[in-house]
Amino acid sequence: MVVSGRVKVAVISPASGRETVLTMEHPYNAVAELVALDGGSYPAGAEAAEDSELLLLEQAGLQRVLLERPAVALHLIRMLGRRLRRLVNLIEAISFKEVVHRLASYLLEHAAQGLPFTLDTNASIAAELGTVPELVSRNLSRLVAGDLIRMAGRSVTGLDREQLETLAKSAGR
Repeated sequence: MVVSGRVKVAVISPASGRETVLTMEHPYNAVAELVALDGGSYPAGAEAAEDSELLLLEQAGLQRVLLERPAVALHLIRMLGRRLRRLVNLIEAISFKEVVHRLASYLLEHAAQGLPFTLDTNASIAAELGTVPELVSRNLSRLVAGDLIRMAGRSVTGLDREQLETLAKSAGR
């Protein structure tokens, strides 16, 4: 359980070493609960994305809490449901959308918290979008050249929401 900070959950390709971020977990979210629920191995890796405090609850302890406190079980089911939706959306985006469409969605999501905002590194963005840093760089340049976004260094200072929304909703494959 994440008590404070953020934990990045990702898979890494054994062939290329490329990382795809599945989720960033925040306080009050569980990480690796699947292992405690089904007894199998954890299908991804997890690491602190910043200074974090975690609570370790063994399988028997988690199962006891879930049996004794149905509200906790319901919270866990809802969290698993949100995670499943997020993973289905990621699969859909990687399968059916070009990088520029995924990048438009990424930019809109981050802009929802206000402008300006600072972009992560191209490698971090690529891991989140399921691509490579070079394609993030190339597509950021395309969006700037098309005047869909305005940047100062790594800071996004303005964007054309309408055009980005249209781009984000369109499929490229």
